[in-house]
Amino acid sequence: MARSHRRDRRRTLAALTAAALALPLALAAAPAHADAATTDLIGVVTGATGPEAGAVVTASPSGATATTGADGRYTLRLPAGGGYELAVAPAHRCASPATVRVEVAETGGVGDVALAPRTDAFGTACSVTAAAEFPAGTQRLRLPDRASGTAAFALPFPVPFYGRAYRSLTAAVDGTLSFVTAGGQTADGTLHAFGDDLAVDGRSGVYWAATGAAPHRKIVVEWRNVKIAGSATGERIGFAAVIGEDGTASLHYRDISGTGRENGSGATIGTESHTGEGALIYSRNEGTLRDGAVISLRQTRTAVILGTVTDANDQLPVAGARVGAYTGGLGASGSADARGAYLFQVSANWQDYDVVLDAPHYRGDRITVTAAPGGVRLVNGELGTGRVTADKRSLTVKAPADSVRTRTLVLTNTGSIPTAYAVAEKDGQSRLTVSPAGGGLEGAGQEPYDRATVTITVDTTGVAPGTVLKGTLRVRSDSGRGPVIDIPVKVIVRGHGGSGET
Repeated sequence: MARSHRRDRRRTLAALTAAALALPLALAAAPAHADAATTDLIGVVTGATGPEAGAVVTASPSGATATTGADGRYTLRLPAGGGYELAVAPAHRCASPATVRVEVAETGGVGDVALAPRTDAFGTACSVTAAAEFPAGTQRLRLPDRASGTAAFALPFPVPFYGRAYRSLTAAVDGTLSFVTAGGQTADGTLHAFGDDLAVDGRSGVYWAATGAAPHRKIVVEWRNVKIAGSATGERIGFAAVIGEDGTASLHYRDISGTGRENGSGATIGTESHTGEGALIYSRNEGTLRDGAVISLRQTRTAVILGTVTDANDQLPVAGARVGAYTGGLGASGSADARGAYLFQVSANWQDYDVVLDAPHYRGDRITVTAAPGGVRLVNGELGTGRVTADKRSLTVKAPADSVRTRTLVLTNTGSIPTAYAVAEKDGQSRLTVSPAGGGLEGAGQEPYDRATVTITVDTTGVAPGTVLKGTLRVRSDSGRGPVIDIPVKVIVRGHGGSGET
């Protein structure tokens, strides 16, 4: 019995030892078996402006998920040898979600995904960028009502918004910016920077400023440390709207804690056109904002053509100049403002536009440019014109009765181009005549052809001594600044034997 017991024990120990020796081999083989069953799907998620960070990629039917890094890259561990649908959800509201089909081989797979931008009917798109320097206003706006007041102000240059050019804006305490038409009426077009129930006090305010150089000048409107009305915790927020003459815009946010209404949980953020047909709402009462966020707006179907119209002689603005931008005979037209500035926001698909600049008494200009989507073209016009001057501002003639006397008037063109002229007595008085009554003058420096001498003849036949005759010589020319010059003429009639005359 004892010998049998020892034999059974030895057999048991031998079996255990064999199992122990075999165990590491089995454990070592398991990973190799797993690697053969799964593989990596890698890819990059991009948007209209580059890599999409923070996008969530989900594979079906696996259910595996991954989040893209700052470079837009992701990796998913999936069973090998099958097809999957990838659902990609962007981390912001400027890109559209996407679903794509991918095949994963035993050696792995690649699933790059391009997200389309969200756009409105006009082609406005947006992107969320990293924190940048916060734009500040410098001029405080006077708000008559600290809870619901508005303040309108004129702009030093026109800005585009949904196809129109505006020269005035209205800022409201409630975090909106409206555009003002030429007639002074507030349009329906609105930029909702942080549309909520807000208020200003002695610690806060709304400010504006103009920055930059053409054609990328910008208007900044800043809501500084404004109160969120009705907040039990006294929440305050700072934000700004920046509108560029080049068709871009941006919304900037700071002092956001991420709780309460500071994150936009009670606010409307986005744009709305004057017709209501176009609107790109980033969020409405959704709490999507984070501290330092910048929402940049751009145009994908339009371009901006802008510039100033000046006089080639003095380089000063030609206010009211006729301007237009045409392609295929169609386009937009208008007039330059008091600063000579104009702006058009036109449809853009790489087509050519003829920019036409003209004004009465000026030689017009036509410049062809190509309109690229989202682009801006600066087209300044310097219009040539004559500048006719006279050597006398008034004329007095002393002449005897029943006599004929002559005087001279020298006209000079100091303008950049030739011009015609005409001289006559304004009311057609026959006692005051000129010769020649008209002609042409070359441009400045073309001596002696840039000047002409006009002879003025005064006839006192039948006029009683002591009479004073009055008239006006009117000089007309194609001079942009002074197309009409009036020269008063006084004729003092003396007796037949009067001595001296001038």
